[in-house]
Amino acid sequence: MNHLNKKSFLASNFISIIKVVILFSMGLSSIEAYESPDAFIVKVFDEKVRVLSPKKDDPHLSVIIENKTQVTLRGKVETESGGQSALFTLDPHKMTHVKLENLKKERIYFIPLSPPLQKVELKLGNKPYEIPPRS
Repeated sequence: MNHLNKKSFLASNFISIIKVVILFSMGLSSIEAYESPDAFIVKVFDEKVRVLSPKKDDPHLSVIIENKTQVTLRGKVETESGGQSALFTLDPHKMTHVKLENLKKERIYFIPLSPPLQKVELKLGNKPYEIPPRS
């Protein structure tokens, strides 16, 4: 290989390596974003409720509810004081969101009414957690 071909070969490999590093780092940031959303994500399954929570406290939070069951889900999201409350009905395999405004360090609850499952406190900054059915 002559001198120019070596430089060209090294330059093209260097560019390929940079592309791989960028794509890999983008993949890692999207994984982190999924595990640390900007809103609460509540996934309701037949036998459990799974919650992903944001790390940061924000006075304007959203709660995204996903119905992963085969039945219509009825429930509500409310603050500890009851000052903010939102009722919803959600068909199977659908999702909705509830916006909460001007929160002042209040606890937030997801309360499934039908089917009746356990009341779930939505806690900030936690790793993903699951609430099993009541025994």
